[in-house]
Amino acid sequence: MKHVFPYFIFLLTSACGTAQKLDTKAIDSLFTIYDQKELFFVNVLVKRADSVLFQRSAGFQNLESGVKNHSKTQFLIGSITKTYTAVLILQLVEEGKIRLDDPLSKFYPQLSNADRITISMMLRHRSGLFNYTNMPGFLQQVDKSITKEQFLETFKTLKTEFEPDTKYEYSNTNYLLLGLILETITGDTYENLLKNRILTKIGARNTFYGRPQDRKDFAKSYIFTGEKWLSTQPEWNIDWAAAAGGIATTSSDLALFYEGLFNGKLISEKSLTAMIDLKDGYGYGISSVPFGRRTFYGHGGGIESYVSFVGYNREDKTLFIQLVNGRKQFEPNDISIQILNAAYGYPLSYPDLSVRKVVKVEKEVLTSYEGTYTSANFPLEITVFVKDGNLFGQATGQSAFQLTPYSDTEFGFEAARIKMIFFEKVGQKAFHFSQGNAAFDFVRKP
Repeated sequence: MKHVFPYFIFLLTSACGTAQKLDTKAIDSLFTIYDQKELFFVNVLVKRADSVLFQRSAGFQNLESGVKNHSKTQFLIGSITKTYTAVLILQLVEEGKIRLDDPLSKFYPQLSNADRITISMMLRHRSGLFNYTNMPGFLQQVDKSITKEQFLETFKTLKTEFEPDTKYEYSNTNYLLLGLILETITGDTYENLLKNRILTKIGARNTFYGRPQDRKDFAKSYIFTGEKWLSTQPEWNIDWAAAAGGIATTSSDLALFYEGLFNGKLISEKSLTAMIDLKDGYGYGISSVPFGRRTFYGHGGGIESYVSFVGYNREDKTLFIQLVNGRKQFEPNDISIQILNAAYGYPLSYPDLSVRKVVKVEKEVLTSYEGTYTSANFPLEITVFVKDGNLFGQATGQSAFQLTPYSDTEFGFEAARIKMIFFEKVGQKAFHFSQGNAAFDFVRKP
């Protein structure tokens, strides 16, 4: 994960059938595989109604020193930081110090379209502001410091990507600027605002702006070269992530934040309702992810090789957190699916360690599959399309996912354990869809 960006997991279905009691032996076996095969360096936590269902770790927080990940390991959480930033903004809205319809020009009139971009649009990534982490040469600078003034000088040169509020497009620029606006209004630093307005209220003692000074419990991030693990380089200067992605924390402290957010300790119910009022899948610093017919509100994050996700179900108060600092060929999304299967008593799927042969499929074959498909037994439609010579799928309200071809008819999205096999059904294109233990047939709409 090279830039600070959202890492949203793709969860279509939970396992079919009646949920059983939590199988602790199964989850222990799964994490034993993760650990022994070094598939993930990870810490996960699942709670329900403030009670811990399970907490597991695998891999190393410091491979060179032989220190394993554990319940108090601290990780950089990347864009999950945006939820904290949104909470701080909403607190100031409640205090009458800023309005959601205030224009960006009130603070930075020199920026492109500043008079037409509002605080609300920035919170929802609907501003059109160019994403600064996409600037040429960005990664060659991240180990150096940068001042707020230098950021603003750079932002003056960036043109907007689209007309404000016409669509959603993720941009870290929104939240870096929101952090600067917070400091301008309060006359205080983002670090102090985080501590005084959030962390002290919820009793979070192991959350930091940037890497903690004492790193004895801090996880280094690692990449796997195919032969060995290497620590990620360069190490980011947190100036470059700031209010868009600069927080480090533990799974337990992140749980305190989400419990505090949804239990009224940080903002009012009115503000929370506005926060989770999603538009094009995104609210104020928060998104949603389905697990079967359940909805989890949360956010993902990626910075260096850290990958994180948190989600909260308001109906049954289930909270799940995963913090990853290294992985092999498997996607962290698979952890999310399995820990939620465990949380709801569904069977777990263990990693397939075999290597499948990827084939090349002619473009004419791929385009023959394009269209929107429906299933009588599945709540979402799936649109199949070709882009840049690759086949993609996209379920209603979710991000597109690239399908890997294993034959002219069989494709997969390994990050979510999805398999799609195309065939003809009564003269219509169709595909057999499977994910874990769930399976459905989809037929293309006329």
